[in-house]
Amino acid sequence: MFESAYRYPIAVDFGDTSLTAVQCKAGRRELTVRGLYHHDLNGAGEDPNQATEAVVSALRQVAGSRQFSGRSVVAHLPPDRIFSFPIRFQVGRDERLEDAIVRETQHYLPFPLENAVIDYPSILPVAAGADNAYRATIIAARMEDIHYTLDIVKRARLSLQAVDFSVSSLARLHDHLFGMNDNPVILCHVGRSRTLAAVIKKEGILGERMVPWGFLGLIKKIQDNMELKNDRYKAKILLKDYGLSEALGSGRQAVQETTAQEMICQILHQIISPYIEEFIDELHRIIAYTRSEEPDTTFEGIYLYGQAAGIRNLDAYVERRLSIPAKVVGPMEGFADSAGKALADVSEWDTFTLALGLGMRKVSWL
Repeated sequence: MFESAYRYPIAVDFGDTSLTAVQCKAGRRELTVRGLYHHDLNGAGEDPNQATEAVVSALRQVAGSRQFSGRSVVAHLPPDRIFSFPIRFQVGRDERLEDAIVRETQHYLPFPLENAVIDYPSILPVAAGADNAYRATIIAARMEDIHYTLDIVKRARLSLQAVDFSVSSLARLHDHLFGMNDNPVILCHVGRSRTLAAVIKKEGILGERMVPWGFLGLIKKIQDNMELKNDRYKAKILLKDYGLSEALGSGRQAVQETTAQEMICQILHQIISPYIEEFIDELHRIIAYTRSEEPDTTFEGIYLYGQAAGIRNLDAYVERRLSIPAKVVGPMEGFADSAGKALADVSEWDTFTLALGLGMRKVSWL
């Protein structure tokens, strides 16, 4: 019997200050990218109605673009609309698993349970202790934020099929690129103003944090200290071309400096290394939390996604500081465009990382 190829929905990542959309397509041999769209919402203003109209306008551009097919959408909510935390619980003799999760979750929600939409992308048995004991990663959102997203998607004449979460999308993308095994990996998505760090293995999520640390913090440090107040582009070039080279000497990807270049490397290191160390501290925290749950944990590696590609030698710096292999991952590795040609790995596409992982989600009823 003839079986039609699966149609992937349009993936929409509602960021803090931007909207990103991706649609994947099943190719003959590999997954391809059918459509890409990015729109900066910084100019939308502070008025909520004006901001909403800007989002609807961007969605209508997606709906009207020939790059995208169909009307079905899966979405990420903005990071500040998501609440995540770990729980431990025991299922009672006459209690369902879902009821036990709700019972425990309500103690940690910052809003009433009746106004919550709850999901648990990972649930693992506690290695030792009482029977029917589990630990889970809980992700929650307010009901009104779900309704708001439904409304703005509908206004663009699109249909919201599912809401997913960044940690699930990042894990899905990583599994596509590298696969998962029994040893956990640390996945980091460096965003503009926030960074997602998660410890994941084949069975599920061992730990997850969203931290207020991002790429724009580094850019601001460079602008403030190198008289580049009105030249963000030049600050980005300096970070990408030199970055953490001075800290590595003649090591991996070290810049072969002239005297002037050596001075730039030294100045940049003095400017950005304290802020980089804040990121290292966050990684120490999630590593310590994981080992408190599973003391014999051995990490396979640290994978740095998103805007990490714009920070030269960040992987080598992280590897040296934590003694765990580290790698910066280009967001388009393992993908091709709809014509089958490998997509170029340009830094402007680093913002598509989470949307790519979201776009790989299959919705069974489509």
